[in-house]
Amino acid sequence: MGYFSKTCAKTNLPVVADSVPYDELNVVIALLPNGDKLEGSYDGYGRINDIELPMDDWEEIKFVLKKHYNGEQYHELGESHREMGQGFFLSPAFLKLCIKKGGFKDYPAYERAFNKHCY
Repeated sequence: MGYFSKTCAKTNLPVVADSVPYDELNVVIALLPNGDKLEGSYDGYGRINDIELPMDDWEEIKFVLKKHYNGEQYHELGESHREMGQGFFLSPAFLKLCIKKGGFKDYPAYERAFNKHCY
């Protein structure tokens, strides 16, 4: 299986693999439906700090970029959507836009920006 990722449940920003040089889009809090939390660098293959996330719960796991996390609980957050560039296949122009913008109002706004800058 190749790269895969999600968007931040608060900002709709992409969560990128740790091999992409944008740390503020890589370090996350992962909130699991059972209440567990993991914090650290996402590797792009379903692991945070070498701890494998439960793939049976992948669709329900919520990522929040650490920079934007304020202690919210799982039920207080929206969905973490599919990251269209798989956390790796993102143009530098799009990543710079994400940093500058600081977030998208919703997932469709993220999709439009991704389609404009990455295709």
